[in-house]
Amino acid sequence: MKNCTSEEMNNLENSQMDINDCCKNALAKLKENTWKQRLAKIAHNWRTRSRLSRLDDAQLKDIGLTAADVDQEVHKPLWK
Repeated sequence: MKNCTSEEMNNLENSQMDINDCCKNALAKLKENTWKQRLAKIAHNWRTRSRLSRLDDAQLKDIGLTAADVDQEVHKPLWK
């Protein structure tokens, strides 16, 4: 078994701290995305896609979209 130098031990400790910080950050992000935020996103997607589907060809041309673009967007799951 190899003995670690103090520099190697420091590097190992630093990498473990980095991993811990990374995990803590990931957990914090998960906690931020509450069910209320998910529900708000679903409601927003439903409203905007509903309005988008009611635009006529001239309005779609004005915003640079085609009917195929709208069809693709409208048929996405609401949570995406």
